[in-house]
Amino acid sequence: TQAYVCNYFVLIALLFARLVTIFENAENLQVSRRFKIVFWCLYVSTIVCGVLGAWMFTIAPAAAGIFVMAAALQFFTLIVVLAYAFVYKLFTVHQNNAIDNAATNEGLKSVITKSSMLSFISLVFSMCSFIVLTLYSFLQNVHVDFCLDFILCIDVASNAVCIFLTFKHFDAYYRSLCTACDGRWSRCCMKLALRDSGGDTRGPVELNKVVSVSASPTSVTL
Repeated sequence: TQAYVCNYFVLIALLFARLVTIFENAENLQVSRRFKIVFWCLYVSTIVCGVLGAWMFTIAPAAAGIFVMAAALQFFTLIVVLAYAFVYKLFTVHQNNAIDNAATNEGLKSVITKSSMLSFISLVFSMCSFIVLTLYSFLQNVHVDFCLDFILCIDVASNAVCIFLTFKHFDAYYRSLCTACDGRWSRCCMKLALRDSGGDTRGPVELNKVVSVSASPTSVTL
């Protein structure tokens, strides 16, 4: 369990680093100072709640469950916000017609589709693991214990698969596994982009950096 929690702390830090790095030179798309402050406050609060929950687990299981639940909610909030912010900024770049090259535009659409879909898949498994982990704090029996071990293994495995599939080197595996879903998800994303288009014009982004994110070591999904 400790290794599982540490895994998520590292993933959240990498998600934040990805968001800041990709858009650091994009006018009006940089991560704001207020966002950074809120992120670090929630991040530290999550660590504190997690440590208190682990420390109180043998002393007061009921109180420990409250801290574990608070930490899980903050974990989930951070992951959702970071994934949403990254995809939203990619949508903003696409909507503002900052790309003239059709091939690059297609590459950006592919990054948007892949990032959002893999993030959603990983979030579903993460939410299931957080629910079971919270239940385990209140209902400690062999059945819940088995479910917890099983879902944690599935969650870690799904995160690893989603991370690997974001790399360009594994694009062939992504296409073979997710072709049907990718096409439908892409159409859904483009409909949202077209529906919300017509916003204000923002400065150009370093689009080569954005489009090549799927080949970057920081391009984790969750």
